[in-house]
Amino acid sequence: MGDACRRGAARFALRWPKARSTLNQVLATNVHVQELCEAYEAACAAVEYWLHADSPDGFARADEYRALAASTEQDILDALNC
Repeated sequence: MGDACRRGAARFALRWPKARSTLNQVLATNVHVQELCEAYEAACAAVEYWLHADSPDGFARADEYRALAASTEQDILDALNC
Protein backbone atom coordinates (compact mmCIF):
# COMPACT_ATOMS: atom_id res chain seq x y z
CA MET A 1 0.00 0.00 0.00
CA GLY A 2 1.52 3.25 -1.13
CA ASP A 3 1.45 6.79 0.20
CA ALA A 4 -1.32 7.88 -2.19
CA CYS A 5 -3.50 5.04 -0.95
CA ARG A 6 -2.88 6.01 2.68
CA ARG A 7 -3.64 9.67 1.98
CA GLY A 8 -6.80 8.78 0.08
CA ALA A 9 -7.93 6.45 2.85
CA ALA A 10 -7.30 9.18 5.43
CA ARG A 11 -9.28 11.74 3.41
CA PHE A 12 -12.11 9.26 2.97
CA ALA A 13 -12.15 8.40 6.68
CA LEU A 14 -12.45 12.09 7.56
CA ARG A 15 -15.47 12.46 5.29
CA TRP A 16 -17.06 9.13 6.27
CA PRO A 17 -16.15 8.49 9.92
CA LYS A 18 -18.76 5.73 10.30
CA ALA A 19 -16.96 3.72 7.61
CA ARG A 20 -13.50 4.20 9.17
CA SER A 21 -13.39 0.91 11.06
CA THR A 22 -14.53 -1.15 8.08
CA LEU A 23 -12.12 0.70 5.80
CA ASN A 24 -9.18 -0.03 8.07
CA GLN A 25 -10.08 -3.72 8.22
CA VAL A 26 -10.53 -4.10 4.47
CA LEU A 27 -7.72 -1.83 3.32
CA ALA A 28 -4.88 -4.15 4.36
CA THR A 29 -6.00 -7.01 2.12
CA ASN A 30 -8.32 -5.65 -0.59
CA VAL A 31 -6.38 -4.41 -3.61
CA HIS A 32 -9.55 -3.02 -5.22
CA VAL A 33 -10.22 -0.76 -2.22
CA GLN A 34 -6.55 0.28 -2.20
CA GLU A 35 -6.83 1.29 -5.86
CA LEU A 36 -10.04 3.21 -5.15
CA CYS A 37 -8.32 5.08 -2.31
CA GLU A 38 -5.46 6.00 -4.65
CA ALA A 39 -7.97 7.24 -7.24
CA TYR A 40 -9.80 9.20 -4.54
CA GLU A 41 -6.56 10.86 -3.50
CA ALA A 42 -5.76 11.76 -7.11
CA ALA A 43 -9.21 13.29 -7.63
CA CYS A 44 -9.03 15.29 -4.40
CA ALA A 45 -5.53 16.52 -5.22
CA ALA A 46 -6.74 17.58 -8.67
CA VAL A 47 -9.58 19.58 -7.09
CA GLU A 48 -7.06 21.44 -4.94
CA TYR A 49 -4.75 22.00 -7.91
CA TRP A 50 -7.48 23.42 -10.16
CA LEU A 51 -8.89 25.64 -7.43
CA HIS A 52 -5.51 27.36 -7.18
CA ALA A 53 -4.51 27.19 -10.85
CA ASP A 54 -4.10 30.40 -12.77
CA SER A 55 -6.54 29.30 -15.44
CA PRO A 56 -9.88 30.61 -16.61
CA ASP A 57 -11.13 27.01 -16.59
CA GLY A 58 -9.86 26.28 -13.09
CA PHE A 59 -13.19 26.28 -11.30
CA ALA A 60 -14.89 24.22 -14.00
CA ARG A 61 -12.10 21.64 -13.87
CA ALA A 62 -12.29 21.57 -10.08
CA ASP A 63 -16.01 20.84 -10.35
CA GLU A 64 -15.30 17.96 -12.74
CA TYR A 65 -12.82 16.45 -10.29
CA ARG A 66 -15.23 17.02 -7.38
CA ALA A 67 -17.77 14.90 -9.25
CA LEU A 68 -15.13 12.25 -9.85
CA ALA A 69 -14.19 12.28 -6.16
CA ALA A 70 -17.85 11.93 -5.16
CA SER A 71 -18.28 9.01 -7.55
CA THR A 72 -15.15 7.37 -6.16
CA GLU A 73 -16.44 7.88 -2.60
CA GLN A 74 -19.57 5.97 -3.57
CA ASP A 75 -17.46 3.23 -5.15
CA ILE A 76 -15.53 2.88 -1.90
CA LEU A 77 -18.72 2.79 0.15
CA ASP A 78 -20.11 0.13 -2.18
CA ALA A 79 -16.91 -1.92 -1.90
CA LEU A 80 -17.13 -1.67 1.90
CA ASN A 81 -20.85 -2.56 1.85
CA CYS A 82 -21.64 0.61 3.82
